[in-house]
Amino acid sequence: MSTADTPAVARHRVRTALRAAREARHLTQGRVADAMEWSLSKVMRIEKGEVNISPADLRMLLAYFDITDPPEVKRLVEDARTARKGRLAPDTRFKEHLTQSLLQLMQFEEEATTIRYYGSVVVPGLLQTARYARAIFEDYADEIDESSIEVRIEARQRRREILYRPDPPRYLAILDESVLLREVGGPAVMGEQLNELLRIIDETSIQVRVIPFEVGASIALLGPFTMLDLGGEDDSVLYRESFVNDEIVHLPKTLDRHRRVFNHLWDQASDEDRSKVMIRRRGAEMIAKAQGAGQQM
Repeated sequence: MSTADTPAVARHRVRTALRAAREARHLTQGRVADAMEWSLSKVMRIEKGEVNISPADLRMLLAYFDITDPPEVKRLVEDARTARKGRLAPDTRFKEHLTQSLLQLMQFEEEATTIRYYGSVVVPGLLQTARYARAIFEDYADEIDESSIEVRIEARQRRREILYRPDPPRYLAILDESVLLREVGGPAVMGEQLNELLRIIDETSIQVRVIPFEVGASIALLGPFTMLDLGGEDDSVLYRESFVNDEIVHLPKTLDRHRRVFNHLWDQASDEDRSKVMIRRRGAEMIAKAQGAGQQM
């Protein structure tokens, strides 16, 4: 499947091309809005990837930017058409219960060549067990109802399938040591999660590193994030999530900053073998604690 077959990726290609064209001509978003007789918010939302641009509007905008090369125009128009398709539309529950940013993330994950995740609080979503995920969502019971919890858990299990396909993306995860020590859902749930994490590491090509406490505080205080390369470092998106809000970020400066942060933390973290030892030891502690308390595994 080519990147152009995916609505989220096609939308990303269009917005990136339009923003680059505008900046190359030293035009402000306001000037473009005036020339097209659009609202400023429409131009801003198109460039942010929040809304799709119609093929007709795209053709007018490309003409304004003096982009007339037939192959380039054809490619962008086809991307605009693809972006307007709802790839996840057959499963209406996803559209009803997942945020737009999360739906886009799922599409980006399917097309990514490399995925980088940093987390200081929990195990990344697509590596979570159902019980671990439920324990997290139940902390937000006032914000997320039961039906949404069930759909979100199912979505996380489905997202994991990309790791088992013949051409999986390169997946790099950095976990702060606090992720191992936080007893999400209690010892039984946490022990199960850590054992599942080890199983996934052994069965797939993912690489997981843990940042030990002795490294100290770092620039990672900017919070958890996922960065996805869609064919190369020059074509990437960023996903950030906090509380019940999430967003897809395209800004080059923000992407560059997070890439530098990730690379710095990757070098600081324990290597994969040492990290597996830390995960295995903590998992064994949790299971022993759960068995001592008579908890069901």
